[in-house]
Amino acid sequence: MIDQDIQALANLPVDIPLDRLEADVWTGVGKLEAARRTGRVITSCQAVALVVALLGSAAAGAATASAHPADKDLALTGGGLAPSNLLLGKMP
Repeated sequence: MIDQDIQALANLPVDIPLDRLEADVWTGVGKLEAARRTGRVITSCQAVALVVALLGSAAAGAATASAHPADKDLALTGGGLAPSNLLLGKMP
């Protein structure tokens, strides 16, 4: 494979015109800058979408939580939910 590449280079004419070299280099630089700019725009859009999704889910969670207040019986203030009480029953 590399031998074929070296042979192809060896078969090129010795007098290679360089009049388009600078224009080709600047064209390549322009393409790289456009790709970077596109990448920054896409990353910004993804960040905005992430923030909107996060705020939307937080708002939905807050609305659900306020619509269904938590039962006070679920707080573990008493010993009624202790494993020994659940397995053996209430002990005096």
